[in-house]
Amino acid sequence: MLSLFQDVRYAVRMLAKNPAFTFIAVLTLALGIGANTAIFSVVNTVLLRPLPFLHSERIVWAWGKFPLFDRAAVSPLDFLDYRAQNHVFEQWGAIGYGSSLFNLAGSGAPEQVKGAMITSGFFESLGVRPLLGRLLLVSDERAKDPQVAILSHHLWQEKFGSDPAVIGTTLHLDGANRTVVGVLPADLPLFSDADLWFPAPFENEGMASRRAHFLRPIGLLKPGVTLKEAQAELDTIAARIAHDHSDTNRGWSVGLVPLRTALVGDAGPTLLVLFGSVALVLLIACANVASLLLARNTARRREIAVRTALGAGRFRLVRQMLTESVLLAFVGGAAGILFANLGVSILKIAGPADLPRLQEVSVNGAVLAFTAAIAILTGILFGLGPALQASRSDLTLGLKEGGASGNSRSKHRAHNALVIAEVALSFIVLIVSGLLLNSFWRLLHVNRGFDPSHVLTTQISLVTSKYKLASSRTSFFNQLEDKLETHPGVDAVGFISELPLAGQHNDTPFVIKEHPPVDPNNQEDAEFRVVDGKYFSTMRIPLLAGRAFTRQDSFDAPNVILVNQPFVARYFQGENPIGKHISMFEGRPEYVTCEIIGVVGGNKHYALQEPPLPQMFLPLPQTEFSRLNLVIRSAADPAGLTSGVREAVLSTDPGEATSAFRTMDDVVTASSAADRFNALLLGAFGAIALLLTAAGIFGLLSYVVTQRTREIGLRVALGAQPAGILRFFAGHGIQLALVGTAIGLVGAYATTRWLSSFLFDVTPTDPLTFAAVALLMLGTAFAACYFPARRAMKVDPMVALRYE
Repeated sequence: MLSLFQDVRYAVRMLAKNPAFTFIAVLTLALGIGANTAIFSVVNTVLLRPLPFLHSERIVWAWGKFPLFDRAAVSPLDFLDYRAQNHVFEQWGAIGYGSSLFNLAGSGAPEQVKGAMITSGFFESLGVRPLLGRLLLVSDERAKDPQVAILSHHLWQEKFGSDPAVIGTTLHLDGANRTVVGVLPADLPLFSDADLWFPAPFENEGMASRRAHFLRPIGLLKPGVTLKEAQAELDTIAARIAHDHSDTNRGWSVGLVPLRTALVGDAGPTLLVLFGSVALVLLIACANVASLLLARNTARRREIAVRTALGAGRFRLVRQMLTESVLLAFVGGAAGILFANLGVSILKIAGPADLPRLQEVSVNGAVLAFTAAIAILTGILFGLGPALQASRSDLTLGLKEGGASGNSRSKHRAHNALVIAEVALSFIVLIVSGLLLNSFWRLLHVNRGFDPSHVLTTQISLVTSKYKLASSRTSFFNQLEDKLETHPGVDAVGFISELPLAGQHNDTPFVIKEHPPVDPNNQEDAEFRVVDGKYFSTMRIPLLAGRAFTRQDSFDAPNVILVNQPFVARYFQGENPIGKHISMFEGRPEYVTCEIIGVVGGNKHYALQEPPLPQMFLPLPQTEFSRLNLVIRSAADPAGLTSGVREAVLSTDPGEATSAFRTMDDVVTASSAADRFNALLLGAFGAIALLLTAAGIFGLLSYVVTQRTREIGLRVALGAQPAGILRFFAGHGIQLALVGTAIGLVGAYATTRWLSSFLFDVTPTDPLTFAAVALLMLGTAFAACYFPARRAMKVDPMVALRYE
């Protein structure tokens, strides 16, 4: 222990004696360790840390499965059958697909709040207990309309001032009264951003069809029940339901997955790619510091020789130098924690909203333990090689007066190997970041099928009790449209039920009446939207054939429908769709048959990476939709229309409210947030890797020039030209860069095969990206070589010959 203390004290003195070396090494390590710590903190929270729910290891998610899709929702009647017939779940509940907007009336102007529909057993499956009141009961579900509600924690704080007497009060939502029966202890951002939660009204006619799939079940397995056993029982129940209801359920089942798997989704592979890339950056930093240590140990050759002559063994020397390396790594790790905290703060701000548990990320005890472990490993990794190299120094040469400047081929080989490794690793990181940046650039410039510029959006949810009739709903939207069209700066106005690229979903089964009959269980399924006649011109989606909707397509007029070009390409190959008829499930018990009157262009809806999907469009007056997205095109900045839209809505009906004002440019940007995050983060890692590699090449050439100063002076004295000396030293660095690039090329080619799922319109071996990165690497290497080589070119032979 005493000798270890002596080693540490001596290491501190040596590092303090060389502040420039210590600062550069610590900064290099801090960048590498800090970046790794920041990314590991995200990996730890998202992938490793248990979910914040009681018995989270027993919670499972249930996906509806049918031949066309295995990530569907479940119908209410199917959910009830699974709940009644299973024996493997301690709790079984469900949440509705997405949240809905409600007008909350109070003492002042109405405001919009988000509500989510759940069943009894949902919160119990998660182990959530109410802060106040109670949770939902099965008896709460026996109604045509919800009669009770549970408040989210933040709504209770903001709207009700954290009043404990809120239980039993009445909420006026969309003209209906709902009694507050509970308050949650905390919000549930992993599932919904809802402000309140209400029970699924299973006696409502909208819940009576097995073709309406909008519930997402969740269950808590009984202790000792495996996922495989639970899946087997649900398969048996699904087969029983399919036998009893063959017209709607043949081919339908549910698939169980652990809750963590369902919530993490695609984030897991993405985080692993980021973690792998930042680990390569740390290896580059280690190589850089190892190169610095080699150069420093050359200057310490005389000291090492004296210690050896005085009886210090090789093990003692290696231990001393490793102590210095590990101490250096610990200081770098401590500084890295500061970088990591800054990085985590940036990640929380810039990270995509759909990255689960991002706001929970912190540099906690587990992360600090990781940092300590990586600091020790890093210290050994970059310190062991130089320590072993220095301990083999020639005693006689080291004791000579000029020994410090002696040339060592083994040290040069070690330096060269480290630089080659840096270039190779940096090349791989740059290729990965280059491919993602190339992919993201193409994503930003893809044809969306609509023009998002100068378009403002907001959501409108009509008070249900006041607008039960189609005529009253149509009158409201027509009046609002007329008012907005006369507003200064407004060019066009339209409405749509599901806004493109906003994460809003709606699909339905359908049949084409003129085509051969199909089995009800093999019906096609396509996206459908509700729009008004001016939506397409507002969004600049072209009308390709037929006509658009007009106000004459009222509730009493013949049912009509528009389809988009991808729909025609898939279902009307070579046929003229105009005049054909589509029978579709539109929420009412019976199918609705509509005549196709027009074809519009396709547009991206769920993601910019996906091709335009087949879509059907129904006219607003012929549906029962009362919750719509308003889109307004402006000649100027659309954000300036916000107050005018609010005034127009209130003047049309003082009981209505608007919320979620966004420009379509913001919607498009948010839809690609994950791709932007990945590309920019890996781009930053690539820049750090390139900077460290350039520093490594610069350091090597500077070291070589210093070591060979006498030789350079002699060459100049014998007539060597400065240009030749420049070519000699710069050429040495370029040769190393070429070798490293070649090795990196092979490594990148093998590595990038796993990136296919992250790329858009770019192959993992894109020759343009590989060529650009190779040129960037060689150009950087040349710049790093030029300045030390230029210094060599300017060596004064008289000074050099007097060197030492």
